[in-house]
Amino acid sequence: MSGFEGRAVIPGLFPDPKDVTLTGGNTDLSQDVRLVTSNVLPLQRKAMRGVLAEAGVRVVANKKKYVIEAIVEDDSGFDLSDVPEKAREEYYELELRDSVVTMRTPTQMGALWATQTLGAIFKAFTAGYVPPNMLIRDWPSLPNRGIFVENKWGPDRMKLADWCLLIDRLSALKMNRLGIGLYGCWGNCRFEGSLTEFLQVPVPGHEELRKEHHLRWYSPDFSRWNDQTYLAPMFEENFLAEVVNYGKEKGVTVIPFVNSLGHNTLIPRLFPAVSAKDKDGTPRGVGYSIADPATRQFIEAFYTSIIERYFPGGTDYFHIQMDEVWPDYPDPADPHKVVSPWCEAPVSAKHTNEENLRDYILWLVSMLTAKGVRNVVMWNDQLTRHMQVLNASFVRALEKAGLKNRLILHWWWYSNEALDERTHPKLGAKLGLDGWVAPMTCYFNWMRYDYRRPNVERMLAMAHSEGASGAVSYAVHDPGYTDHEALLAGYAWSGMEAGSMDEVQARWAECFGSGKEAYLQATDALLKATSQYPALGPCYHYTYTYCNKDLPWPRPYPGEALDKLLAMKGVNVPAQLREAADLARQAAEGFAGVAAIAGLGDTAKAAAKSLRAEAARVEGLASVFAFLCELRKGKPKAGAADACAEVRTQFVEAMRVVELNKPAWVAPACLYSLSVLLEFLDQLHGDLKAGGKVRWTLA
Repeated sequence: MSGFEGRAVIPGLFPDPKDVTLTGGNTDLSQDVRLVTSNVLPLQRKAMRGVLAEAGVRVVANKKKYVIEAIVEDDSGFDLSDVPEKAREEYYELELRDSVVTMRTPTQMGALWATQTLGAIFKAFTAGYVPPNMLIRDWPSLPNRGIFVENKWGPDRMKLADWCLLIDRLSALKMNRLGIGLYGCWGNCRFEGSLTEFLQVPVPGHEELRKEHHLRWYSPDFSRWNDQTYLAPMFEENFLAEVVNYGKEKGVTVIPFVNSLGHNTLIPRLFPAVSAKDKDGTPRGVGYSIADPATRQFIEAFYTSIIERYFPGGTDYFHIQMDEVWPDYPDPADPHKVVSPWCEAPVSAKHTNEENLRDYILWLVSMLTAKGVRNVVMWNDQLTRHMQVLNASFVRALEKAGLKNRLILHWWWYSNEALDERTHPKLGAKLGLDGWVAPMTCYFNWMRYDYRRPNVERMLAMAHSEGASGAVSYAVHDPGYTDHEALLAGYAWSGMEAGSMDEVQARWAECFGSGKEAYLQATDALLKATSQYPALGPCYHYTYTYCNKDLPWPRPYPGEALDKLLAMKGVNVPAQLREAADLARQAAEGFAGVAAIAGLGDTAKAAAKSLRAEAARVEGLASVFAFLCELRKGKPKAGAADACAEVRTQFVEAMRVVELNKPAWVAPACLYSLSVLLEFLDQLHGDLKAGGKVRWTLA
């Protein structure tokens, strides 16, 4: 048995190896082994020992029978004729023969991936499975595989240990890239009451460039309100270099993502010299004056400081983003003021916006590669969907500057239903430019369950068919979405031959052991609860934290949500919401049962717990809004205040499940939105008890 036919012989091994050949008989393994290495560097030996220890393997010195031998040797000793050249740096062979395990690879990275495979086999072994003697030959289909963690609520609270845990999870899936958002802004979203702005690292020489965040939320576990103003731990403790170094140990390259024009309000507001300007030179507080030498001097100093502080040996990748350069709401005092990020000062007016953008990109790529960056990555959309700058002339300019092979386009699209004709790696490939794809693996986890597995499948299929060299998703990290990350990892490593997205998920779900079927059933119930009932959509508070020049500010909540719900024609809104709540309750019970299984791995347990929280949030919101819709339809009846108190009690219990099961870094943001609705219930209860006019929006 060989190839993909052999994958079923190793329960829990994921992603599927390229080739498995059974060599006859069964292994004779032990959890106590002697580890022998040849040409394996200290950093990789440390990582290998950690992976084996996590799998329950004890490395001892005096074992003669049970031996794991890891050998890094010249590639001339391997038959690599069927291995694509771009994959050979990660190629490995793993042979299990009786009581001896031999790992052979031409690279240090191959030794790490072989160990991850062996760790999965030993986990199955400790659970009672006896592996057959076999030879595994394995390599990835795409050389770049990973996720980009956007700077949003959640990542802004992640501590060093949280980032290291994320790297461990990526490495276990044989993913080798972790993008970290260091700067980004959304002026039109005012989740905390102010502009959404994140800066994850200090800017040397500019103490004024910092952003504190503020959240107020109710903690059911402690029966108290929390009111917290904080700096991102990564900024305050300045530990990005430690994350980078830990990634090197675990085979994960950390990539800085820094918004370089769009999504940009904090720096131009606090340091107006670099801001886009009006014709008379008045700073706009959004965008950059990209043609101004003073702006380029600032950008060069800022980006150079990132490289020197956190990547002193240079870095393989630096992501300049450059997406969504469009009007925003940059004025903290005026949530209705819309401002363009394009500079109109004389220094910029000499050329068109397209010309300035093209010149700025060329300058950025040239400057960064001169500083030790081997590849510059940027989003595709401003070039292909908004300004049509991507053409033969642009590529000729890159080629003339010797930069054509240094720029990678990152093609993003997040729809589950269809791809966009202007978002295809082949558009860059036909001009000779390398490309990655960016599906969405986890987002909005502070707000709602956001299912994107069909998007991952579509985008990875496109990556393979159009010759992309990587798949790095747009995301935040939440273990509840490990199935999405695993789907990306499965297709990026094993190729589309891994099967349909449901088949891949079923393979990955073996990590739940005896709880596999319960997990899949609970996931299906949660998906139905969140996707089949249109009445659930308007309930989420986050929707109403976006300002709009045509809408009042603050947006009325839950009043605006109730208006939308009661305007739905031909829909029994309370009945829909109660059905969604019932399904969510079933899902929550299923995930709770899975999380309680003895011996469950840490990541699997965290995944089940986080999804239990997602289901509890749906149940709580749907139940509250079903009650509110029925109450608002008619005049409050006797006993309405008592009914409101009961609904509040049940809602607080749902919040408790969220608090105790969501990752610590995102739980406060989840609770913040729910706490707004909790405050409204308290206000409503008071209005009902007083017997006066009911206020349908939180005062």
